[in-house]
Amino acid sequence: MTDPNELSVFEDDPDIPEFTTIFTKAQDRYMLLVGALGALLYMVYFLNQAELWSGLGMLLLSSYLGWTYVKHSKPQPKIILSQEGIQLVGQPFVSWALVHGLHIKPEVKKNVYIENLIFVNNGRIQEIPLSQLDITAWRLEHLLEIYQGRFRYGSVTILPDDLDESELTND
Repeated sequence: MTDPNELSVFEDDPDIPEFTTIFTKAQDRYMLLVGALGALLYMVYFLNQAELWSGLGMLLLSSYLGWTYVKHSKPQPKIILSQEGIQLVGQPFVSWALVHGLHIKPEVKKNVYIENLIFVNNGRIQEIPLSQLDITAWRLEHLLEIYQGRFRYGSVTILPDDLDESELTND
């Protein structure tokens, strides 16, 4: 059993790069695709009935719905993690020194399990649902520990167990 007063040793993970971009999940908006196909069918019907303006209107509607579906089906960057801090896309960069109360909070509401990334930045509470992100809570927590450890203890800490024996001997 470890003593809670004992200083913990930070062990860096060399597989984690200098910065990580976390993307949103690709959204499945099949209703847009169904609407685009339905408008396309109406366009064919109206053009067959010699209703040129109605057919062109349905073509525009079909094109817009199809474009919206393609646009929203691509993952977008949401969070950028680095050794220096965290940045939410569309917001300014925040140093790890200014981030407080960083944790992943699980909630159960009406038989639905939800996990949120919560932290306080300059008195503002930032809350990001993990269901929107393309990362698991365990992986995100691991990344946060590594990047915060690199900020606190320097870029890399190598423990003596990790060194080769050739590096330990002075030949």
